[in-house]
Formats: sequence, structure tokens, C-alpha cells
Amino acid sequence: MNEELGILCKVQETDTEIARRRQVLDALDAGTRLEEEIAALEGELAGLRAEQAAADQENLDAELELKSLQEKKDRFQGQLYSGNVSNPRQLSDLHKEVGMLGREIGKIEDRMLVIMETLDSQRTEITARETRLGEAKGELASVRADYEQKSDRLRSEIAELESQRNGLAPRVGAHLLKRYEQIRARMGNLALVRVTGTTCPGCQIALPSDTLKAMKAGKPGPTCDNCGRMLASAEGDKTEE
Repeated sequence: MNEELGILCKVQETDTEIARRRQVLDALDAGTRLEEEIAALEGELAGLRAEQAAADQENLDAELELKSLQEKKDRFQGQLYSGNVSNPRQLSDLHKEVGMLGREIGKIEDRMLVIMETLDSQRTEITARETRLGEAKGELASVRADYEQKSDRLRSEIAELESQRNGLAPRVGAHLLKRYEQIRARMGNLALVRVTGTTCPGCQIALPSDTLKAMKAGKPGPTCDNCGRMLASAEGDKTEE
């Protein structure tokens, strides 16, 4: 194999390894899903706590109203049964007032029961979300630590490979390297393929016999008529680094 083509094959192998590691790096879990879950939980908790505060205030208002009505009812009952009121009309009015206040008190007590049930439900929901929030934060810390460790290793490997590539690329002629880069940009990083049989490994299409002969001559130039990738024979790769 022509030495320049052999070096270009090593450039392609290096580019493939760089691309593979970058793909793995991009796929690493940096905790995005957990961050979104934590943000959602914090938003839900803020809403639930606001609802709980409103329910607490409603319950307090109901307690004050109940106390006021109860005091008023007790006062009217005191007058009704004190013996100081003898007028039948006044007694009837007092009796009606006590009955009306009793009904109002009953309504408030029923409302307070509903409020208490709501508060109990809110406390349960808040506790569940607080528990999950704590778990999610712990999981996020673990995921981030794992991400940092793996991403640092991959970036280090990529930097080493890029250094190797920078040492190889200048050893390829400018015209050939430019052609390689143009094809690589079109073909998803794979510009040069090593052929072991009679088909192009890039697109799996059979190669014409004249293309195979030119490729086996070991000089740069032959390309796949179908996908346009550069071709190199997999035989006789003894290129010195």
C-alpha cells in the first residue's frame, strides 16, 4: 500500500475512534432527567404549600367565625332560659335566633371537617413529594459524580487521539487530505473504507473489477461509484507510524 494512503487510513481510524468517544460522551447521563424531576417536584411542593397555607387560613377564619357564633348563641340561650324574658313574642324570637345560629354553627363545623380532610391530604402529598425530592437529589449527586468521572476519562482519550491525528495529518498531501475531509463531511465521518472482498464496506454495493484492480495497486484515488467513499485494500497494511 502506498505510504501516504496508509497514513490516511490511520487518520480515518483515529477519526473513527474520536467520533465513537464523542458519541459515548454525548450519550452520558449528566442528570438532566433528574434535574427536570427535581424542578417539577419543587414546583409542585411550592404549589401544595401555598394551598396548605390557604387552607390553614380558611380553617383559622372558620374557627374565629365559629367562636363568634357560639358566643352569640350562648348569649341568646342565656337570655332565653334566664327567666328574665316573659314576653311570648320575645321568647319566640330568641328561640328562632338560637335555632338559626345552631344551623349556621353546624354548617361551619361541616366546612371545617372538609378543610381538615383537605389539610390531611395536603400533608400526605407534601410528605410524599419531600421524600421523593430528597431521593432524587441523592440520585442526582451520584449521577453527576459518575458523569464527571466518565466524561473526564473520555475527554482525556479524545485529546490523546486528537494529538495522534495532528501528528498524522501533516504527513498526508494537502490535496488528498482536503478530498478526504470533504468526503468525511458528507458521509458521516467515514470517508475511507478498507476493502477485504469485492463490495464496498460503506454501502455494501459490489465494486467494479477495474475499481478493485486500481485499489489493489495501493495508490490513492479509487472511490466507490455508489457512495463516493475512498477505497483502500485491507491487505498489506504495514505502514510505519
